[in-house]
Amino acid sequence: MLKSAVVSLGICSTLLFLALSAGAEDAPKKVAQAKSIEGVVVRSSAITGMAVRSPTDKDLGKVEDLVIDMHTGSVRYVAISFGGLLGIGDKLFAVPFRALHVQHEPGSKSPHLVMNVDKQTLENAKGFDKKNWPDFADPKFAQENDRHFPETTARKEKP
Repeated sequence: MLKSAVVSLGICSTLLFLALSAGAEDAPKKVAQAKSIEGVVVRSSAITGMAVRSPTDKDLGKVEDLVIDMHTGSVRYVAISFGGLLGIGDKLFAVPFRALHVQHEPGSKSPHLVMNVDKQTLENAKGFDKKNWPDFADPKFAQENDRHFPETTARKEKP
């Protein structure tokens, strides 16, 4: 009985390995397609994890999530993590999408977002904890939050 269990486990392991390795050569292609940010329509997965920098190329964090206005279908906020160390102790900031633009560096494969604020402005903005998100539909939240983030004038940039 032990021998048949070992044989069955071996067969299952071999089948799992073959199934995984069969799709492995396609995996990089699928990831590249999912992370593509060319054009004017992109998947949210291409934005999540993207670096956010100041106009002077200072690191301001990374994109954690997107907040969609369900009435208009537009991206209202980009939740950006900033501060902390190695993802511990960082806060999230609801940055209005209008305050960001995409920038492609020459020779770089991956673009980043630029936000026209400095680290001190971001540190003074009211952030929130990953487990305690604000009510984005509250007009008082938008009035208080959005004043920290000026609208960008450079929205469109070709790769």
